[in-house]
Amino acid sequence: MATTVRTTTLAVFVRHAGDTTWTQHAGAYAATCSFGFDQRTAEAEVHLTVAAGAPTVTYWDEIRVDMGCTPGHGVATRFEGYLVPLDSGMYPLSGVLHCRGKLYKAAWWRETTVNGKDMSAGGVGRADELQVIDVLVRCGVPYTAANIGGTGKALGSVITVGGGDPLTPGPFTWGQGESGLAYIERLDEASVPDSAAGRYRTFESLAGDVYRIPLSTTPTATPDFTFTEGVDVLEAAIVRDPDGAGNRVTVLGAPLNISTAPGIINAMTFTASTPTAPYLPPGLPTEADGHAYVATSFTSPMLEKSNTSGGPNVLSCEAVATFLLGEANCVLDTLTFSTPRDDLLGPGQTIHLDSPRLGITDPAQHYWLQRLEITYDERGQFTQRLTCIRKS
Repeated sequence: MATTVRTTTLAVFVRHAGDTTWTQHAGAYAATCSFGFDQRTAEAEVHLTVAAGAPTVTYWDEIRVDMGCTPGHGVATRFEGYLVPLDSGMYPLSGVLHCRGKLYKAAWWRETTVNGKDMSAGGVGRADELQVIDVLVRCGVPYTAANIGGTGKALGSVITVGGGDPLTPGPFTWGQGESGLAYIERLDEASVPDSAAGRYRTFESLAGDVYRIPLSTTPTATPDFTFTEGVDVLEAAIVRDPDGAGNRVTVLGAPLNISTAPGIINAMTFTASTPTAPYLPPGLPTEADGHAYVATSFTSPMLEKSNTSGGPNVLSCEAVATFLLGEANCVLDTLTFSTPRDDLLGPGQTIHLDSPRLGITDPAQHYWLQRLEITYDERGQFTQRLTCIRKS
């Protein structure tokens, strides 16, 4: 078997507030950068030691981590964000920079408008992607408009802002004391287009870029990258788990305010279900159609109508229920593996692993990249660790 010799590189840069140029920190000797849909923002941990002429670092300094290896993509910016906490050790004299991506400013800053800020343009309605941009601008988070997608629907045109009661703000009120990212996440949870093909998610990828795209944990037919056991895989494991799965999803939306009689659901609603659920254990109680159902639910007052067809151009309970049923009615396979290869990977990509030991030999069996961790350790070894999921 041919031997691959890889040359690895790490460079960490610091930029103080108000500065326009980056200064390299010569004492950086190890770093780990992570991105994924299981964490709110990008993160990085940089290990430093004393070095002559190294710049000082303090809270909210900008940190940039460039690393990579050849053969491979080579040196590239893998993280750009802010220093938040700093750990220091007396002996050996060293420090650890804990960094968060640029989207972290939206998690840090909280709305100050008394009784909250109306995001619906006074009840006219405002598209979800424009509301997200409004939040990013107010929180000082840099973005590229072309990267912020959405449904284009007039959200807030049916359910008005409310009477200004701070204890019961309207669904499209960015509440006083609520972080910008918390409002974005409330909006993302409900932002499913009529096709139910995905749900919009605001996230941060490599180099501090903020995206908002419709996501479904379904890999595409063609993988972005392929890895092979015994060639470019250091270790791997797979877990298959049906826990939390369900074959019925009920979604409750905005209140109707028409009745409080017992047994009447006083809200927009839609239920999606299927009798097909081969993962269910035997012996569960059956319903009138002879099938067993495991139910789950979701609630958001941002859903302003029950059915997708007809009515105003707003988000519907039906689209969300249809999407969530596809996400829930499955056994979830979680594949983790590490590789010394240097590819520009990112959450949401489609990954294929050929691994006879794990029983993954079907060329059409692909996985959806949920989380990525990139490490340059104290030995100079470059490693990418992938966490991938697949519904089966």
